[in-house]
Amino acid sequence: MTTIRVVAHCLLDPETRLLGLRPVAFTPEPPIIQLPCPEAGCLGLDRWAVTKNQIDIPSYRRYCREIFAHHADLIEQFSKRGCEIEVVGVGGSPSCGVTSTTAGYAGGKIRPQEHRHVPGRGVFMEEVTEELERRGVPFRLSEAGVIDPEPSPR
Repeated sequence: MTTIRVVAHCLLDPETRLLGLRPVAFTPEPPIIQLPCPEAGCLGLDRWAVTKNQIDIPSYRRYCREIFAHHADLIEQFSKRGCEIEVVGVGGSPSCGVTSTTAGYAGGKIRPQEHRHVPGRGVFMEEVTEELERRGVPFRLSEAGVIDPEPSPR
């Protein structure tokens, strides 16, 4: 049986990662569907670090659903053909974390902030899993790497 890997964008294109984060070592076997990067698309490439609690708002969730819709159509078709679906997220990501995400940052003026990695799923992965479940598409989840707690120079 063919396994289709549905992967977070930055796993294949590290240029979309937050500036200063190292690429995640990831070399998946094809066939692959590369998801769009919701943070780069919504917040841009020059964005600041964010935590899940900052982006867990209705407009960001709606954006995530919208950018995933066409991918979900294709994934559903592959599933109906009998392909296995594996969704691969990024550890510690506020959007694409599968088993770990981030929390912290209370808002306000720009200043040094603390954040922490916590168990849980990122906003985009919550929307991806909810949509695939709604469509009755069987899938499994996995997570590649962990986002560095301290950015490194790029």
